[in-house]
Amino acid sequence: MDGYQNEGRDIHMHSNRGLTGRRGLGYGERFSFSIALVLVSLLWITQDMALWATILCGAGAVGGALGVLYFGWRYIRARGDSH
Repeated sequence: MDGYQNEGRDIHMHSNRGLTGRRGLGYGERFSFSIALVLVSLLWITQDMALWATILCGAGAVGGALGVLYFGWRYIRARGDSH
């Protein structure tokens, strides 16, 4: 028996969903990661760095802010639809 079969059944990596049984991050987790990206980017932008690094931090802050808006909106809508 090789590492890819178990009692005659194929085992695929995507079939293991972990302890929660969910497939990926929900809107709440993505919203939280977006907030973290904004905060870390804004903290790093205050440091004395090369121009390219400052631009990269600005892009991270803008991308994180867009993620906060999008995933926050989706999270609120998903919570509203479930009740």
